[in-house]
Amino acid sequence: MGFVRVLVGLPSFNNGAFGYTIRGTLEALVNQSFRDFRVLVVYKPSPGDGTLGVVDEFRDRLDIEVRIQGDGFVEEAMNEIFKAATDYDITLTTDDDAIPTKTWIQEHIQFHKNHEKIGITTGLVIPQQNTCYEYPLFKPVRQLLGYHKPLIKELYNYKVIINDMGLTACNPKLISMDKKYGYAYTVVIGGANMSFKSGQLIDGFALPGYTRRGFHYEKFLALHYVRRGFHSVVFNGGFVEHLERESLSRPKSRISKFMVGIEDYLLPYGVHYYGFRINMGRLRLYKGLIKFYGTFRRTITSRVYATGLGLAIEAIENNYEPREVRRRLLEIEQEIKVKGLK
Repeated sequence: MGFVRVLVGLPSFNNGAFGYTIRGTLEALVNQSFRDFRVLVVYKPSPGDGTLGVVDEFRDRLDIEVRIQGDGFVEEAMNEIFKAATDYDITLTTDDDAIPTKTWIQEHIQFHKNHEKIGITTGLVIPQQNTCYEYPLFKPVRQLLGYHKPLIKELYNYKVIINDMGLTACNPKLISMDKKYGYAYTVVIGGANMSFKSGQLIDGFALPGYTRRGFHYEKFLALHYVRRGFHSVVFNGGFVEHLERESLSRPKSRISKFMVGIEDYLLPYGVHYYGFRINMGRLRLYKGLIKFYGTFRRTITSRVYATGLGLAIEAIENNYEPREVRRRLLEIEQEIKVKGLK
């Protein structure tokens, strides 16, 4: 890989409500050690928001394109970036509340140059988030259920996988990054610090648009590359500082956290939608166990996951189109807002 064309994709919505943190993101891009790249801001307008004015402040220092997002949510914004990425060799993405280090782009490019068969990677994000969560059923129950069986054989050496129920699972034998190589195989990619080999490899890929918050969209991109014979990894570099503020994927309110949990357990529907075979019998059993467990614990978490799994199973069994799943999600959220969480 010699000369590379580089795109940095940046979705933005309602940034003004949080003090225009996008200014810090763009300032960090101005100061990058690698200079030859284009910035694509996908902007969804909101009432009274002045994000475009902030972006205009940087037009003389950055090569910036703005695309106005007319409707939809995170998935539609990312689809605009994926379409643009076909004209570039490497595409990076970050958030409008993230601050990349000075060598961020350079480190991602070098990593791709050094690893021909790695198609998508995520750098490290500060503060670090839990990259793998499993519902706290007793370990023997998860083992008996076969919870850690990979969806496809290519994921056997991954430290975080999609299992054959379409859910995220931790590989208990591979829980840390390989110190020898400086990276580890995983399907957990973070859009706040992501890069992928683009061009023809990304051509035709699109997110289905079944969520509101875009939860798990990076996993579908990871599966896309794995299915095409590449690997998905996290590498020890390319640091980004994620500012502490509320966002669609990092909510503060109880209702928003509830809805994020539901989207979390809708993952099997998305995996099924992309043509992977889901073990429905095992998925139904898992949902039943969580519901049973919840009758004793009586926690919001149990209710959240049972609701999400229930909707995923319903959507798969009835061949719902993505827009129908999203409509159901929005209905659930509206109902909770009216009745409250109990």
